[in-house]
Amino acid sequence: MLRFPAQTRRVISGLALAALIAAPALAACSSSSGASGASGASGTSGTSGTSNSGSGFSSSSQYSATPLTLTDAERTAIIKKAFLTGSVTAGSLTPVILQGLEEAGRGYTQNQINTAWACQSQETCTIGKGSQTLAILDGAGGNLWREITRAAITMQAMAYPNIGTVIYLQAGGNLQTMQADLKTLIARRVTGIVTYDDFGAAMTAAFQQAKAQGIPVVAFGGTPGPSAAGAVVSQVQSDFCNDGTQMAQTTAKMLNGSGNVAFFTGTPGNPQGAGWESCAQTWFSKNAPGIHVVDKSNTSWTESGTVSATSALIAAGKSIDAVLYDYSNQTVNIVQTYQHAKVKVPDQVTWTSDNQLLQMWQQDQASGSGWKLAYSSSINFEGNIALAALMNSLAGQSVPASLTFPLPFVQAQQGDYNASQPADAPGPTLMPDGLLNHLLSAG
Repeated sequence: MLRFPAQTRRVISGLALAALIAAPALAACSSSSGASGASGASGTSGTSGTSNSGSGFSSSSQYSATPLTLTDAERTAIIKKAFLTGSVTAGSLTPVILQGLEEAGRGYTQNQINTAWACQSQETCTIGKGSQTLAILDGAGGNLWREITRAAITMQAMAYPNIGTVIYLQAGGNLQTMQADLKTLIARRVTGIVTYDDFGAAMTAAFQQAKAQGIPVVAFGGTPGPSAAGAVVSQVQSDFCNDGTQMAQTTAKMLNGSGNVAFFTGTPGNPQGAGWESCAQTWFSKNAPGIHVVDKSNTSWTESGTVSATSALIAAGKSIDAVLYDYSNQTVNIVQTYQHAKVKVPDQVTWTSDNQLLQMWQQDQASGSGWKLAYSSSINFEGNIALAALMNSLAGQSVPASLTFPLPFVQAQQGDYNASQPADAPGPTLMPDGLLNHLLSAG
């Protein structure tokens, strides 16, 4: 599963920087258990004509977030920032998905931002006075996407006054370590767990143990699959088949319905790649028969794997008009490999956003050697949806076993590249700018 193996992404470093702000941040813990009612989209409180967030349970519940009021405009701004397009509407989203986005994009105080940042360097962190303990269990960790997602969950947890402690454990890509970490969390009697499962169904039995002890688990991004429906509350991810269909539709528009394309994904047989590739090819066959899939490559989502696969395409003399890949960070290496070989760069359709990729695209447009680029948001909000689902379940609400969100692809535009952010910055996120800036400056 993508998003993303620890060894493939530039590792966030310098978390020791947290020491510079840890003292004031930790001092603020006792005063930062509740979030303001402001929208993260505008930074202002709801006004007349506002409506309550669709949390669906009484604010008196011990598992409720601080009440949130948003105007329609604020809600729309959050959704557009999450998906990079206005084509996704509040009405098209499952209520708990909308709730997770709203809680991620709501306003937070500077003290809360400082506390969330300080927590990045702590395995166990006090965020308030509440008695509940939230656990974030990460199968790999160690890269910027995971660090941003972790921080987003920690930030959101502060909207729940009764969550006083957040524990973060990451297994470094080792199944046995993740299983042991889960046993540790069970022994510590945490209130609930949100998890990025890098090992699929191999974690199902361990999740079942947590459930047997009354500890609910919600998986996001990396999930154990349908066979684990009885072991976890819910699984949050995009619809891989629909993702492939959208990639194909985007490609067809780029190529005007005719050309040769290559599919790149990570490890052989991974369900993400298998899902989108199959549906993309089916869509081409039915709707754009002039587009031919002439190569399918596995890269393990690594730099070496991506460069090797791209070099093989070039060496074979295959004419490629577009490459479809589920990892924008490594799409950078596809483009660079073509450039170094002095071969025209194919159009690119890729999952998530990468600032360096956008910079390369922008530079090539100006140089007259342009190529087209379409990408999705970096979907760091998956964990926020998971936390909303977890808390709803604890409150006794029925939560869908599968929570799938849309993954629209947008065409790159001048100005998408942000010169003030580092190369692997993920594009817009729902977290406060102050927290994102801390994370990016430590990278």
